[in-house]
Amino acid sequence: MLMDILRSVLYLHINIKISILFILFILLTGSFTVTAWENCPFGETNEPFPGTCGRYTDSDNDNICDLSQPAPENRINLNGEKNETQKDIKSTSSTSGQSNNSRINYYFLPNLLVLCIFYFLTYTFSKKKKIKIIEHRRIWNVILLITFLISGIFGIILAILISYGIRLTFYSDLLFWHVEFGIAMTIISIFHIAWHWKYFKKIVKRKS
Repeated sequence: MLMDILRSVLYLHINIKISILFILFILLTGSFTVTAWENCPFGETNEPFPGTCGRYTDSDNDNICDLSQPAPENRINLNGEKNETQKDIKSTSSTSGQSNNSRINYYFLPNLLVLCIFYFLTYTFSKKKKIKIIEHRRIWNVILLITFLISGIFGIILAILISYGIRLTFYSDLLFWHVEFGIAMTIISIFHIAWHWKYFKKIVKRKS
């Protein structure tokens, strides 16, 4: 009895450590700061300084928030032509180490690669009897739960912010991580469906 308890505690400790490593992998595939031209989370256009939220960014020093206007190379003047100063702005920005190509990027392929490699490792360990197959599945069930909770909680917070018009400085970051963990949850759900494919197949056959 004592050995069974110790073994259970050890497995739980291993699961927690693996889950923490997984979260670190996800964090490494993303970016903590998410900014973008013409991507204001509140739909503002040409918002002047100092802006109405803490996300105000002005990399080209025109006193208008970058998130509320197109990138310099995409702007047009009153004659409907592209701004002639765009080359100078782009050159100055490049020299100072700033990038105008700052659209939000979601890291589907890195997430997919990391999760598949991690899954392959735990699956290989289970086949070589390093861990039990049930432990392999338990690890991924725990990770699935973590990604579901984080994505779900962030989604609820975003819904509340949008519904009540609340503006927070980390709105875009919250949206980014909601999507990132949602992607991870979806990929892991596919693993989960693969385990129980026969079960789902029977359900479909019964309904048909």
